[in-house]
Amino acid sequence: MEMIPMEQYYSHFSHRHPLKISDVEEEDQVICSGCEHDLSGGSAYACTKMNCNFILHDSCFELPRQIKHKSHPKHTLTLLFFPPYDDGEFTCDACGNSGHAFTFHCEKCKFDLHVECASLPEIEERKDHQHPLTLCYSNVFFGKDKDVDLMCYVCQRGVGKSCWFYYCLACKCATHLDCVSTQEIQVSEN
Repeated sequence: MEMIPMEQYYSHFSHRHPLKISDVEEEDQVICSGCEHDLSGGSAYACTKMNCNFILHDSCFELPRQIKHKSHPKHTLTLLFFPPYDDGEFTCDACGNSGHAFTFHCEKCKFDLHVECASLPEIEERKDHQHPLTLCYSNVFFGKDKDVDLMCYVCQRGVGKSCWFYYCLACKCATHLDCVSTQEIQVSEN
């Protein structure tokens, strides 16, 4: 007699219903409930409840509940499944963009990071640049008394003073977080 494997269910602190591993096809156009990015093929943790669209990337399912991050060394950051603010939105202190789902949060400082910003690599390399680019946590990199205007060498737009960026120490040039992974230098249409 052949045994039929039982379906396994999982729980996650961010959702009250059981989850199961499901296959997601590229054409499904599903958004992860944790990071708010596309799930483009592969497996994910999906809610078993009918008409509940909760779904998580494997990586979002496995996120730690607390982290220590170099950008915020004085306090531990706690993973929240919903922003703690009245409007249900947070502004990421790394990229400056808003979010409505998971955030690594410091209650004392009202400091928030998107889950993907919290895991940015310290060093990036680009084919069009001969040196490694180092992640910098705002213009604090240059010292508290410096007020430096930086231009992204990829898109030719300014880098916000409070946003994180990648910087080449040898060439003294910067790039936005979003621009560091683009393949070609874009020409500005000014």
